[in-house]
Amino acid sequence: MGNYLNNSGLRPSLLDIALSYNNGKQGEVKQKTRVVVNTNRIWYGVNSTASAFLATAYDEQGREVDSMRGYFLEPETKYEKAKTAGGKMAIMSGEYNIIPNAEMLKKINEQRKKNNKIPEDGLRFQWYIDTPPGRSCIAIHGGKTWKNTEGCFIPGDTIGLSADGENYEIYDRGKKKELFDFFEKYGEGGIKINVGPHFEELYK
Repeated sequence: MGNYLNNSGLRPSLLDIALSYNNGKQGEVKQKTRVVVNTNRIWYGVNSTASAFLATAYDEQGREVDSMRGYFLEPETKYEKAKTAGGKMAIMSGEYNIIPNAEMLKKINEQRKKNNKIPEDGLRFQWYIDTPPGRSCIAIHGGKTWKNTEGCFIPGDTIGLSADGENYEIYDRGKKKELFDFFEKYGEGGIKINVGPHFEELYK
């Protein structure tokens, strides 16, 4: 798979423009911290969407204590179908909470109880996005191609083109573990994700 871009080889101007990345000093966690993940959808394939992300941890005074960056692979972006349950398209842009498996399961079963449905025994993945319009169980999980996304987010260290040149693929190289460890370390005060499509809109 040629033509791939990674954190070490990517032209600095592209990712810097996309993420306005700031190499702040890392500090020890001495109080409850929170995480904000900003994403920018900047590459669109026939069946796939690739974005750059910047995850930043803040202390209770709003000071940056740590950050990391990487990429997400999502399915095709069609905003007219983004709210269709089971459609497996990329979700609507916007701000959402990222919550752990147990919390998402509790929310789902509370709703199932109201609808007189049998509760779910468990969920497949560790972290979920709560809850995009018209969608449910949007997770952050592993994979490589758009066929693995299932409407969700696949994190990775490197984005590359598929053999036919029509779609993007993602290569983990430890990025999923790094991101989940980041959530565990700094997410006690909550985790939010701002999903593109345009990075500048996140700061209006």
